[in-house]
Amino acid sequence: MKPVLSIPAPSEGTADALLKWFDENKRDLPFRKPAKTTRADPYHVWISEIMAQQTQIDTLVPYYNRFVEKFPTLDALAEASEQDVLKAWEGLGYYARARNLRKAAVEIKALGEFPRTPEALSKLPGIGPYTAGAVASLAFNERATAVDGNVMRVAARLMDSPADTALPATRNLISNWLLTWMPEDRPGDFNEALMELGALVCTPKSPSCLICPWRSCCLALARGTIAKRPVKSKKIKHRQQKIAAALVKDPDGRLLILKRPDKGLLAGLWGLPAVAYTNKQAGLSQLTALISEKLGLAVPKPVFVKNDRHVFTHITWQIAVYRCDLSVSASPKDPDWLFASAEALNQAYPLPTAFSKLL
Repeated sequence: MKPVLSIPAPSEGTADALLKWFDENKRDLPFRKPAKTTRADPYHVWISEIMAQQTQIDTLVPYYNRFVEKFPTLDALAEASEQDVLKAWEGLGYYARARNLRKAAVEIKALGEFPRTPEALSKLPGIGPYTAGAVASLAFNERATAVDGNVMRVAARLMDSPADTALPATRNLISNWLLTWMPEDRPGDFNEALMELGALVCTPKSPSCLICPWRSCCLALARGTIAKRPVKSKKIKHRQQKIAAALVKDPDGRLLILKRPDKGLLAGLWGLPAVAYTNKQAGLSQLTALISEKLGLAVPKPVFVKNDRHVFTHITWQIAVYRCDLSVSASPKDPDWLFASAEALNQAYPLPTAFSKLL
């Protein structure tokens, strides 16, 4: 269906009403600009926006604080190893974001300055239209939109639009339309205000329309269609996969871990020995054989510990967890497999949540 933008041009004072609400109600977040400055720091804005792509703001704040404490400047991030960056990202998931952050930091350092425009920012690894617009407007006061899920929802309700917000064409139309609302002097604040309105007031369920600064011009509220907006096509069908994973420890209590392939789910991260299976007994036999092969010795049959599950975007792992305690020391034949102490796991090896919660 072709997107429908039925709302007229904004009336005088519309943007002012939103910015007044934002000034009075915005959350105190560590990456927002200090009260007496006109711009936020581009490095901090960029880090926070990349983290926010797949993570709720309240959840990401402690991760953000730890990350910028470890990498306080762009140079520090550019000079860090990929493993150090992945370790600092541990627990946030979607680790390609961390890899792209480091790659982009290297490129920005080579440029000699932080790109200012959405066009220049979009050339960096991991930066799409939303992040480019957010950094350009928040850090450099560029007149650019930043259309995320919250903003799409606000706009769809404001316009009472039946257009499919999952379509890039709809996002582009909304972006262009919002430019007609954006004030010349505070584009960054306008973008943040829209995001904040979607996060705090115009929520997916049970929005607080009575306290919304735009309630007088919201077509969906006037027409009683709030619950039907936005319209979004169905996501890719979520599938289930059965996984057998092993907690293998040597006589010194060190845990057997392995570096996962550079492509695919959890690419390049460290994990436990694991196999996918359809038949549980066959899966256990395959897992035992894999461990024996990598260690070059016959290992005792792993003992079942518990069942667990981990939900990714398009797949859920149903995990059968086993334990195997070795009576002799072993040196893995594969260089991507090793035994790690608790201290090493804590400091050096990024173990994603799918595995770390099994320990």
